[in-house]
Amino acid sequence: MQDIHSIKSPVMVGLDPGLVKIMLLIAGGLSLLILAFFLFKRFWRSKSKQPGNMLIPAIPPYKAALRELDRLSQKPVIDPRAFYFDLSALVKRYIGGSYAMNAVEMTTQELVKQIRFTGMEKAIIQEVSLFLNASDPFRYGPVAPDHSLVKKDLASVRQLITGLEEDLESKRILSKQLLSKDNREETP
Repeated sequence: MQDIHSIKSPVMVGLDPGLVKIMLLIAGGLSLLILAFFLFKRFWRSKSKQPGNMLIPAIPPYKAALRELDRLSQKPVIDPRAFYFDLSALVKRYIGGSYAMNAVEMTTQELVKQIRFTGMEKAIIQEVSLFLNASDPFRYGPVAPDHSLVKKDLASVRQLITGLEEDLESKRILSKQLLSKDNREETP
């Protein structure tokens, strides 16, 4: 009976269930603490912001276009293609901001078709069309513009934007006059 040994005590395999419970409680407590911290931080930030400080003053499209024109005129023209991309995008951004349309995403033909519905003077529509159609080969085609043409186009775009703004301002004044006239007629 030398071959028979006594039964050994059970050996623990895996994790202790008590230890698993403690680890889960600690992880849950930490995640609740982190969540409470982020919620408090968000609440504190929203509380500290004043309503007047949250508003960013909007730059009118005309002033923004003139600033960008000044920036383009001061920057040396290294790549004429990129210059014409910037210049036509400037015109499109101005038209889009002034007439509340997504002009930057439109092709030249789509934009000209769309601005006909704005009430813009036909001469100005034709100027916009001529400039954008003339700059398309420089932007998309193999044609490289002359450096003298670049300066001329900067001046013509400045005149174009000024003309657009004057046309728009005359329309604003006319609509204000019509509104004030309507208000006077309604009041007995």
